[in-house]
Amino acid sequence: MFKSLSITHIKAAAIKNLAASGLLLLGSCFQGYAQAELHQEQPAAPEIKLQNTVDNLVNIQKSIETKQEQVRVLRERLKKPDDASEKQELEQKIARIRSDISSLQISFEHLALGGINRSILNEQPEQQINWQDELEQISRPLLSTLKELTAKPRQVDSLNRDIERLQNQIKVIDKALESISSFNNQALPQVAANPVKQLLLDWQQRKEDTQRKLEISQLKLDSLLTEGETWQTSTGELITAFFKGRGLTLFLAIGISLIIWLISKGLLQLYWRWLYQTKHDIGITRAPLFYYSYRLVTAIIIVFAILMVFYIRGDVLLLTLALIALAGGALTLRQTLPRYAAEIRLLLGVGPVREDERVILDGVPFKVDSLSIFTILRNPALDGFIRLPLHEMNDYTSRPTRKETWFPCQPGDHVLLASGSLARIIRQTIDLVEVAVVDSIMQMRTRDFIEQNVRNLTREGFGIACTFGIDYQHQAICLDTVPELLKTAITEHFEQAGLKDDIKDILVEFNTAGSSSLDYRIYMIIRGSAANAYYRVQRMVQQACVNACNREGWVIPFTQVTVHSAEDSRPLEQAASETSTA
Repeated sequence: MFKSLSITHIKAAAIKNLAASGLLLLGSCFQGYAQAELHQEQPAAPEIKLQNTVDNLVNIQKSIETKQEQVRVLRERLKKPDDASEKQELEQKIARIRSDISSLQISFEHLALGGINRSILNEQPEQQINWQDELEQISRPLLSTLKELTAKPRQVDSLNRDIERLQNQIKVIDKALESISSFNNQALPQVAANPVKQLLLDWQQRKEDTQRKLEISQLKLDSLLTEGETWQTSTGELITAFFKGRGLTLFLAIGISLIIWLISKGLLQLYWRWLYQTKHDIGITRAPLFYYSYRLVTAIIIVFAILMVFYIRGDVLLLTLALIALAGGALTLRQTLPRYAAEIRLLLGVGPVREDERVILDGVPFKVDSLSIFTILRNPALDGFIRLPLHEMNDYTSRPTRKETWFPCQPGDHVLLASGSLARIIRQTIDLVEVAVVDSIMQMRTRDFIEQNVRNLTREGFGIACTFGIDYQHQAICLDTVPELLKTAITEHFEQAGLKDDIKDILVEFNTAGSSSLDYRIYMIIRGSAANAYYRVQRMVQQACVNACNREGWVIPFTQVTVHSAEDSRPLEQAASETSTA
């Protein structure tokens, strides 16, 4: 069991040192570039480095021989004792020393072979492939590229941590040696002197081994850090390699994509010229479904061509990134596919909104001018238009338009507001309506203006109604003479004011016999051209009636009120009889 454990330790140490040699590979390569660049300025540098390498090889080989001798001594001692605990301790020491020997041999080969990566020469057994392995192989180029980009920082960080760990170990070993050395001043019995002496030798050897590992790690770190001296050369070589390899692949993919796009655009222009006799791109307004389908097919062909370029060029990294991008696009399409289906229904004319129909948006009617990527909504009576994304039209419902008004007025019209004020329309847009009220400019939202249910006095004209009364003493002529004379007086008065042509119709007829007067109902229909005189017309009717009474000598009554005092003690019947007699 202990033997297998020691072999496992040896294998673990070998793998660790092999990984360290792989990390040192890039440093050795770039160090070679640095030495080549500085060869003319410092001709003695390669010889110095070679001499340092030889010295390190000699020291490593001496350490290997020393440790091998220690293993032989321990194996001889292992044959003698019968104590199981002592035998186990000796086996552990042998396993540890053999692990150190294996590490030193790997370091020796690494320095002697110039830092080559021997892991490439290892043959891996064929493994059974499943979908997880396939997915891992697809993503491996991307991960390998990312690993290469961060290789040097990770190597430097790992070496710094190893150096720090080894320095801490040396500090602990120094404390142990100091503690053991304190026994040299003491007269120890022979029984304890030999073990203490042997313990001192073991810890001294351990310090030498740790110091040697520290020197090797420091040498690797210095080798990596010297790469920065030739960054111009390295950068130039990387740029050249990029343009000859992956850069050329990207250039070919972009070039083929542009060629396909230009060819498709030219074919589309030929189609418009043949079908609509125009060379302009009118597909969005005339044939949106064909236009978008053609663009979709073109995009699919371009994507397929890019993938073929990556595949033929053998660039696994770009092919992997392209597949990842397509997978992300497919996931996005899965979430947005219902929205696109609804938009296609709108483009096909089977959705809730159709072109040339009427739709209500924020309380204002609009006409659907066109359905495309952006839907255009217009109101023929308002300035401006609204552009909405196509998917938002699914929230509305349109209906066919008939002979109906799009807005209650137009600029220049006179309207009667809900407050009773007479206003003249100056300007009306899809957002605001600007009106003049009593020679003052006022603005209000278009929606609020429609909600007022204003009366348009200009469009179809307007009507006015008023009441006028005469005294009961003219009862004999109240049904025939008075209405005709009042009508004539009103017409003459409007003629004097220059408004006779604006009268469409006039009606004067007896209405009721009031408590103190005979009342007449006067109703006039005025043309819209006199809308600005809406309140003046009402006054002119009263003026004409008063002039007629003055000319004919008719009496205009006023309301008489009889007040009865509560002190009057006469019976109600007597008061009533007296009133009737009078």
